[in-house]
Amino acid sequence: MGQAMNGGKDGPPADGFWATARQRYEDGREAVSAIATDAGISPQALTRRAKAEGWKLRGSTKKKPVGTRETIARLKTLLQRRLTELEAQIGDLDEQATAVTSERDIRAMNTLVRTLEKVLELERKERSQRKRQRTAERVFDDAEREALAGKLDGLRRELEQARTEENAVEPDPSRDTAAEPRVAPVGT
Repeated sequence: MGQAMNGGKDGPPADGFWATARQRYEDGREAVSAIATDAGISPQALTRRAKAEGWKLRGSTKKKPVGTRETIARLKTLLQRRLTELEAQIGDLDEQATAVTSERDIRAMNTLVRTLEKVLELERKERSQRKRQRTAERVFDDAEREALAGKLDGLRRELEQARTEENAVEPDPSRDTAAEPRVAPVGT
């Protein structure tokens, strides 16, 4: 089976074959089953080898959802870059700038400012949401602490009650070896 890429010889493919197979696998243009057939192994075995040798796995290109913080940071970076470009354009303008150029730059700057306002609003909302979440967690923690304190108070009362009942019963001196010996009353 592994004859296509190992020179028609029977037996396991050579190391050069695996370098080519890895390249074909990581390219992603060919089906895994076709590469596995050339190697004389099952597609599952090829995938196991890819994992074991640290190949770039297929289907692992799913990206983690981007959070609000990351999005805001990216927007700020884009805004900063655009602002720098506009400043450079304004600096390059000479006295003979046309009204059309000036109007276009003003509109671009206006759009930039509106976008910045929206980004800052998103940032404020995200910050307030995090604050509400922290407050909710803290309230929950306080409730847990109160419940635990109540349980501890209950256990303390039970222990005190058990000690009170134990002290109310006269101890039997024959069972308590650590007790002091009784002294006979005087005059008997």
